[in-house]
Amino acid sequence: MLVEARLLLVNFKPENRGLMLIEEPIQEYRLPQLKREPFEDAFDEFELIGFTVSCTPFDLLQTKFRGDIFVKDLLQNHKKQVRMLAYLISRKHVPTKKGTMYFGTWIDVNGDYFDTAHFPDSLKEYDFQGGGCYLLLGTVEVDFHFPTITIHKMAKMPMIPDPRYHSTEEKRFEVLQNLKEDISMTHRKPYPQEHEIGLPRQRFEK
Repeated sequence: MLVEARLLLVNFKPENRGLMLIEEPIQEYRLPQLKREPFEDAFDEFELIGFTVSCTPFDLLQTKFRGDIFVKDLLQNHKKQVRMLAYLISRKHVPTKKGTMYFGTWIDVNGDYFDTAHFPDSLKEYDFQGGGCYLLLGTVEVDFHFPTITIHKMAKMPMIPDPRYHSTEEKRFEVLQNLKEDISMTHRKPYPQEHEIGLPRQRFEK
């Protein structure tokens, strides 16, 4: 019986048999197509986890400049002044007699790590401005085949506005202003200088 009922009703199309006082046409609604900017995911990631996954921070910069040299070139530039673009990973605080200094850890656009040294005189005019990409000017120092850049000047590079907030101007830079880098603080007094220790500094002869 179920099979026979199926054969009978397979072509049956129900009709509106009830009479209505006012017949209204059926309206078809179309949902608007949602447009999404390519870097919206990156700003979501900045806001939620503090770093990007869908792209690199260099992709969000307003400038196309990526530096004069890269980490792979540092060993060949000992004692030379270089200009690099890098993303700040962390910095370590070091108290000295002349004031605060920092050691920074960075990556270049190729994802290679390198270190920098920031002495008190440089930090007075060119201090850290939070997380993000910086343009660095400094001298390469190679010790034991490991390069470190002594920074003379640096500036934080502007990124593109947040594409999620087209109509709210103050919101367009809120996430970028709140970017934070990892800071390791040292809570100790500065190490004494040579004349304060009183130990012999001359080389001992064999």
